[in-house]
Amino acid sequence: MATHNFLPYHIGGTEIYVLNLAKFLTQKGHNITIIAAIDSDSANENNTVYEDSNIKIFSYLYDDLSVFGVKYKQIETEQIYAKHSDAHTNSYRLFFEDKHFDIVHVNGFTAIIGLDLIFSLKYKIPKIKIISAYHTAISDPKETLTFANKFKEQPEKIDYVADGLSYRFDLPYWFTKRITPFLLTKRIPFLPAIFNIKHYTKLHLDAFQQLIGITDEWWVYSSGIQDILSTQVKSSMIKFQRHGISPIFLSKKNFSKGSHKFIFSGRLLKIKGFHTLLKAWGELEENNLKELWITADSNVDDYIIKNLLKKTSHRKDIKFLGTLPQEQLSNTYAQAHTVIIPSECYEIGPLVFHEAIACGCNVIASDFGGCRELVAYYKGSTTSFRTGNVQDLKNKICQQLSLTKRPTQNKPIAFNMHFEMIIKQSGIYIHD
Repeated sequence: MATHNFLPYHIGGTEIYVLNLAKFLTQKGHNITIIAAIDSDSANENNTVYEDSNIKIFSYLYDDLSVFGVKYKQIETEQIYAKHSDAHTNSYRLFFEDKHFDIVHVNGFTAIIGLDLIFSLKYKIPKIKIISAYHTAISDPKETLTFANKFKEQPEKIDYVADGLSYRFDLPYWFTKRITPFLLTKRIPFLPAIFNIKHYTKLHLDAFQQLIGITDEWWVYSSGIQDILSTQVKSSMIKFQRHGISPIFLSKKNFSKGSHKFIFSGRLLKIKGFHTLLKAWGELEENNLKELWITADSNVDDYIIKNLLKKTSHRKDIKFLGTLPQEQLSNTYAQAHTVIIPSECYEIGPLVFHEAIACGCNVIASDFGGCRELVAYYKGSTTSFRTGNVQDLKNKICQQLSLTKRPTQNKPIAFNMHFEMIIKQSGIYIHD
């Protein structure tokens, strides 16, 4: 099972999914190994099991699961987009020389967890089966699946270079589309990456096509992504099943009381809409009727979010709870009234949506992608706002203050039920 990062060094929806799938398959009698990128500080805590001039691989156990942490010693910009280099593929080959696997379950698409890894295993074991899971917008070079930063899903025909420029510099798409024909297609090494955007965009799109060519089966978690992927992949290769969640969340009774507690749970990034939430909350009157709980640390790199945090630092109705493990997170949801998911990228799940519903919370979510889909799926306890619109989010927050808990149309399922259902569809896993 390959994933871009893994516990305990990184925690997010994909990591939680991989952890639970690995444990489920282990209980079914499968022999599971996890491989993920690892940062330098974390790597130094573990044993080195392979090293050459290109790569260093570490070994550790997490929850009785065997994990390999991979660190590339150097990486070129081209490789970040192409997800491949001959040198690193060869290093992986040498590492896997004395190992055997039947299935590679890919849960990320990066330079380290990408074509190098898959090519090396296919070289050693030609009949190995590849499952690619669509946890994030891996087909899109800017990884948002927004069209020209206008919160629209990716159309069938799109100028990815113009879209990337529009997104990066907040320029009109019509303008960037006019200038892209004049951009050079050949990379000029001494120029910054943005001047080679046409070249790098092509590398990413070619890499995804190569992933399509070597993938035996796709796992997707939203009908929207299923529709997008089916334009390039045979329907029979796509297995769709909505996310399951930890049973911890399903067992919680909501006991919220007192002031209306809103929660934001996730990374403090613009693509997660955190800046939009801070702007909306900052325009609301500070009083004892409501609180905003944030399950993350307040340390961020983005200067826009830093400035917004500084502007709102005096407010007593904003509380940072830090990054919480699953048990504490479920207890926090159970004390809350409403979870806010203001994402400005195409969320495939997200797990937080299912977890919030399971704990009896209402949800305010952006009207884009997977969030929009889940607002309709969990109709009754959900409401949406116009993605990126501060005024609309502010209005929806105010409306929640007068709303009581409402039953939802559908119920979340546990991880094991989800895994049973999707593996039953799978043509690759051997059923017991």
